[in-house]
Amino acid sequence: MKIWVSFILVCCFIIVSGCSNQNIVPKEEASNVVDTYGITKFNVTIDTREEKGALQASFTEKKERSEAEYTNKKEDVALHGKKALEKIMEAFEKMNPDPEAEETELIKSAAEAFGFKEYQMIKLEVTFKGFDSKEIMFSK
Repeated sequence: MKIWVSFILVCCFIIVSGCSNQNIVPKEEASNVVDTYGITKFNVTIDTREEKGALQASFTEKKERSEAEYTNKKEDVALHGKKALEKIMEAFEKMNPDPEAEETELIKSAAEAFGFKEYQMIKLEVTFKGFDSKEIMFSK
């Protein structure tokens, strides 16, 4: 009986450990985002009339561990880690994020960069290196 309990606990630990690491981004690639765009944290959620949370994308660069996650319900795509970061960086290229941009310009450029010209609500949180975090929410 003790062997089975130990076996189950080990299996649970392996499953939980594996799931929690899926969003990890290699250090070098996370540093590339910071060096190229100056962004250390980015979260965007877009709701459309048809779908709440139609798009959710996030990137967080930390000393010990950087993570990225991307979900687009319109395209039925869910990506984690390196693949999610690649998708987010594609949007950054279109967005050309600027820490001194007006909030409305950040919202507009983020929505368009992620392919959502029509949306009901967008929530954006972005932190540029050396700047205060910006949290913006806009509803139509």
